[in-house]
Amino acid sequence: MADARWNELKQQLRAALGEHLGHIEYGNLRLETYDPEGTDGDHARIAMAYELPGGSTNQLAVSYEDGSFQTLDSTAEDVLVMHEPREVVDHLAELVAGIPAYRGLKLRDHIDEMIERGSSRQAVLEELSRLLRLGTEFRGGSLTVNELTDACHYVAQRFETVEA
Repeated sequence: MADARWNELKQQLRAALGEHLGHIEYGNLRLETYDPEGTDGDHARIAMAYELPGGSTNQLAVSYEDGSFQTLDSTAEDVLVMHEPREVVDHLAELVAGIPAYRGLKLRDHIDEMIERGSSRQAVLEELSRLLRLGTEFRGGSLTVNELTDACHYVAQRFETVEA
């Protein structure tokens, strides 16, 4: 059975990230808790999922087992072992704070790929319009007005370079 630190982590994480949950600029961030109730072990997990423009889903997670918390570092290559809920919350809050910038980076990568494949300015703008409309179907894969504005400016800059 998970101990008081697990319950403390759940409370602190919801308090720290609650304002970002469900917002498009955070990819419609969702938080799901998997408690160990009904099992003999003390393995528990929290998964946080979010989408990038267009709908690709990413996940952040933390598990609790044998009295310690495990999560991935910012590169998703190394496992970090932590013992205090505040350490975990601070780490995950930092990763979540980076989601809007990461979404913008991935959107620019998508625009670059389209241009490199020979897409016209009109085709790229139509794709941005399609992404904006995704909000009615797939909330986190959509764009915010600010993301759309930044993307349109980026498209204009890129086509100035391509057409020059």
